[in-house]
Amino acid sequence: MGKKPLLVLLVVVVLFYCLFQTTTVVAKKDELGIVIAKIVKVLKYGGMTEKPDAVVALGMIGDSRAVEPLIEYLEHSEDDHLRCDIVTALGRIGDKKATPALIKALLNDSYCHVRCEAAEALGKLGNKKAIPALEKALKDEHYFVRADAADALKKITGKDYTYEGPKESPLKEIEEMMKKIKKTEKELLK
Repeated sequence: MGKKPLLVLLVVVVLFYCLFQTTTVVAKKDELGIVIAKIVKVLKYGGMTEKPDAVVALGMIGDSRAVEPLIEYLEHSEDDHLRCDIVTALGRIGDKKATPALIKALLNDSYCHVRCEAAEALGKLGNKKAIPALEKALKDEHYFVRADAADALKKITGKDYTYEGPKESPLKEIEEMMKKIKKTEKELLK
């Protein structure tokens, strides 16, 4: 066999190998898309015991194709803990497309832990568009939301932000309630 046919054979083998590798990578990406679609289906149609697992799985996969379905479910879910998991997953994925939904959760969600997770997620995303909302959250009624907002602002801006810590200890609050109860009891017994 001459040198030319051997060279042609070598080129064909290398081209075949490169083509096979590219096809394998494309096939793997398509498989991941199928997996994400199936997990999203569980999120939409599964029971309340499967949905949190689906959210965690989407966050762990970390693919930006999960952002839109997660945002959609965040807006419609009435389950506080599930919304918390969704916000955490969005922060873990790290796609800046989630910024508006996370800002909305930070400023409007009724559950304080969702607001905390939203502040933390916004810090992970590092999007400067979140700064005004995080600054507003420094005045949240719950001090741990304020603390997470200050941490997120530091991550984004590099500056230290101050926030007001707890006004009184929880025990002091309970003591005040007990005093009110005793006062009401005395008034009722008169």
